[in-house]
Amino acid sequence: MVLELVEEEKIILTIVHEYLNKNRQFTFEEILPYINSRIRLSTTNISNEGVRKILKSLTNKKLIVEGSKLIKSEILNNDKRKEIYDFIVKNPGTYFNKILRELNFSNHIVVWHLSMLLKFDFISKKILENHEIYFDTTTELEDLSSTYFTTKEKSQKIIKFLKKNSLGITKTNLSQELNMHMNTLAKYLNLLENYNVIVKKKIDNKNLYFLSEKSTQ
Repeated sequence: MVLELVEEEKIILTIVHEYLNKNRQFTFEEILPYINSRIRLSTTNISNEGVRKILKSLTNKKLIVEGSKLIKSEILNNDKRKEIYDFIVKNPGTYFNKILRELNFSNHIVVWHLSMLLKFDFISKKILENHEIYFDTTTELEDLSSTYFTTKEKSQKIIKFLKKNSLGITKTNLSQELNMHMNTLAKYLNLLENYNVIVKKKIDNKNLYFLSEKSTQ
């Protein structure tokens, strides 16, 4: 998502970028004198209080982060960071160990790049089933939960079986076919039913499970 900036914000952001090309990081108090000196040399008329408000606005928009050398437009210039971000976009609800395994990066590299993506609001994280999962900030939380649970291994086993067996099956028979404990199966059937992936129909006094029309399209 591209953020619209007013002209004064663009000017201050450019000066911050210039400052960071010469310094490892910035704090508001350290950078204010530099910005004010640059403003005095230009035709722009922004007061000291105005500069403070603009810096706060740019921080709230996560375009700059106090204590960091980077600005948001540079975050994806790093190849590894972009690869991690693209993987999360394609796999919303992914988790740390999966990123390590699939991308074959070291632990500390993934930790560092995830922290930068979080700081600059490219991604968010949420805890589901005691796992920290990552997703890009445009993902709706309801869609995320649905994606997370439907892509889990046990969910996929159920979905694949029902795709091949369109006549429906009872919970007991499904448990036997998949060699899955009834309590575990019940948990995943309830989740899949809640997200409208499967449907339960009573036929001849038996509860049978089918893929929903949405899932068969």
